[in-house]
Amino acid sequence: MEINNDIVSDYEDYCYKKLTSEFGSFKLGIHNPMHLYQRYKYRIINPIPRQVKKPQNLVIPAEHLTAYQKIVSDIQLGNALNKYQSRNLKRLDYDDDMLSHWRIQHFHLGDTVETDGFVSRTSDLLFIHFSKSQAHIIGIFSHGDWCDLDIIETIHKNWPNLLTSFKSETTSEPLTEEQYKILRSKGYNTTVRVQDGTEYHSPGFGVVANGSPVEAITNVQRILIKFENSFNEISMNIDQILEADPQRRTTEIATIGLEMDEVNQRFVYIVKETGHRFTLNYE
Repeated sequence: MEINNDIVSDYEDYCYKKLTSEFGSFKLGIHNPMHLYQRYKYRIINPIPRQVKKPQNLVIPAEHLTAYQKIVSDIQLGNALNKYQSRNLKRLDYDDDMLSHWRIQHFHLGDTVETDGFVSRTSDLLFIHFSKSQAHIIGIFSHGDWCDLDIIETIHKNWPNLLTSFKSETTSEPLTEEQYKILRSKGYNTTVRVQDGTEYHSPGFGVVANGSPVEAITNVQRILIKFENSFNEISMNIDQILEADPQRRTTEIATIGLEMDEVNQRFVYIVKETGHRFTLNYE
């Protein structure tokens, strides 16, 4: 039987549609939709309930307390958090360097939602580290504190387990905040050293030469490998897959495509000639 592979092209079409729904008409430039979509997804915080962790001696100024409490509530309830983020989210080519290098999101502390769906801008910002099930409050910082070493110091002192896998055995000279800013602006990835001498690789993995987050690029590669393995698995079991079709439809050519189950966030494969849809048990 002839078996054709449309999985990657179908996923690229899916990515293009998702980007169009978010940004409207846009030009791909030198990047394919999959790369652009993974860059976009990297910046977005999935709206799922999370436990909020606070560092010792956290102080929230009175003028920001109401906004802070609303943010904490939205995190705990799993509400959408985009409105607190940078308006640069509306830019397809936006890369958040603090997120890329240190995995830190910054939230504005405005108390009103403006017409574009974002809260009013504030010069003070709330810095937060997000994991799948937790949100770690770093503290209140000012605009421009993107390389403040207190960010990593706070994580190191309060939740060292978040940094364990990034621990470096090097003993490089400590850098100042200004030096980090210069290196980051030039696209360099550097280790970061805290006060007790412990040194870490970038907790956000850093960036590639064009400024894209390393993790976004890695996710593209993971997906491509996953699709290759899935097609090989489907090819080896195509007879059983066709026999599992409840309508017993048959074909001499099987073109394997892909659809996204948005509700369950999983890939669904389709035999395009028959319309038979199926999932893979190991995914």
